[in-house]
Amino acid sequence: MQARSIEAWRRAEAAARGGAAAARAAFEGLLAEPELELPARLRLSALDLGQGALRDATAQVLAAARLPESEPDLLLELARRLFDLGEVQAGLECLRRPVLAAARDPGVHATAGRMLSDLSFYDLALERLEHAQRLGLRDPRLDYAIGLARMYCGALDPAEESLEACLRAAPDFLPAARLLSTLRRQTPERNHVDRLRTSLARLGEGHVFAPLAHYALFKELDDLGDTDAAWRHLEHGMRARRAQLAYDEQAEVALFDALEQLPFGEVPAAAPAAGTPAPVFVVGMPRSGTTLLERMLAAHPAVADAGELRDFTCQLRWCTDRLGGPHPDAALARAAAGIDLHLLGTRYLEHTTWRAQGRERYIDKLPANFLVAGLIAAALPQARIVHMTREPMDSCFSNLKALFADAYPHSYAQEEMARHYLRYRALMAHYDRRFPGRIHEVRYEALVTDPESEARRVLDCCGLPWRDEVLGEGARTGMVGTASTVQVREPIHRRYLGQWRRYASRLMPMRTILDTYETE
Repeated sequence: MQARSIEAWRRAEAAARGGAAAARAAFEGLLAEPELELPARLRLSALDLGQGALRDATAQVLAAARLPESEPDLLLELARRLFDLGEVQAGLECLRRPVLAAARDPGVHATAGRMLSDLSFYDLALERLEHAQRLGLRDPRLDYAIGLARMYCGALDPAEESLEACLRAAPDFLPAARLLSTLRRQTPERNHVDRLRTSLARLGEGHVFAPLAHYALFKELDDLGDTDAAWRHLEHGMRARRAQLAYDEQAEVALFDALEQLPFGEVPAAAPAAGTPAPVFVVGMPRSGTTLLERMLAAHPAVADAGELRDFTCQLRWCTDRLGGPHPDAALARAAAGIDLHLLGTRYLEHTTWRAQGRERYIDKLPANFLVAGLIAAALPQARIVHMTREPMDSCFSNLKALFADAYPHSYAQEEMARHYLRYRALMAHYDRRFPGRIHEVRYEALVTDPESEARRVLDCCGLPWRDEVLGEGARTGMVGTASTVQVREPIHRRYLGQWRRYASRLMPMRTILDTYETE
């Protein structure tokens, strides 16, 4: 950057200390300076976000994305802001710029790889992360990130090598240890129980990683058939994880109430849009078989697998000009009452159809989209919505024994889990009544018992002809960016039916509540 530009930036920074209005005027004054326009627009977008102006912030970063830039760090900052605001395609284009590809600083590639991994582009992330390693970056967290990406890409043996390399350098880095426990079924001859217990003893129960150790030990001891010891660790893990989270059950109740009260007016019947790929939303509880169904559908040559997308809620926030996180909340639901549903649908399609890769259908498989299934039905008459259900106890137990990253905070206490399940089923029943025929239900038990019949029903719902590929032969391959990535690579089987019964006596608090649903 030229000395003149550096001095102009310093003056703007000094002026910005006079408050938001002064900062806006200072950085707007730099928009005519070619060297400073991009960083100035980033600052202006931050000011917009600080004032709750989501649309204006988005416009600033999109304008910045059209500018040339030779500084890798600025491009990384721009890409991160684009991703945060739901402009995923523009963010990817930013990361593809030659100046980033040519960077010799391994930290640039590691940062880009981690961003791509956070968005579940694990194949693209792996290229960047491995390139950072080739450029000489040695860091156990990089080994962990590579192992994670390899796991989601289906390279389980190389993933294990990377995770073991991480633990050799950082023996108590329990995110890597927990991933190792998930890569395969543990046996008496081959497991990590002693190592996990040793790490937990060194770190102590108050350490942030303690829940990871307990969940990993539950999984391994469960594999080994020691259900008593496994349950003790699951209880410890749930309690420790619940203490780390700020879960407000009353806020969730308010969200569900607001969603049920949404007025939709007259909704047009579903009809395919000529020449435009149609989304297939797979919704339901996590760990209910949504990934299995996704993998079956994605084997059809007319269907692309887009993954777990945040785009619908993101565009809902844009349409309401309301800031917030990636998950819906009661305030967003109330604000949605007066939005332009056609605009919402149009923006969703504008931000996602590129993922169809020229195919007729593309799968948006974010289980939590069940929350906004009514808005999806109203805003996207051409969309297909497939609701994956599972027997209540199996569904809830499968959630209890999973350690999620930043979602599903209700899943760390039996009673909270059960009450959430009842709210979910009530909301989906409401949507079924409001949009008859729009939501196609698939039962997990039927899918694994008679996969061909269920697959035919779903393909018919999606307007697609039968193809034998959807059943597949043997294990699944390819990238699977969800917590079920290892299990879903197995051939279709019934082994997970009724798993909760191994712990039935310990699950009575949850079962007592769920029985109120089953007997209604």
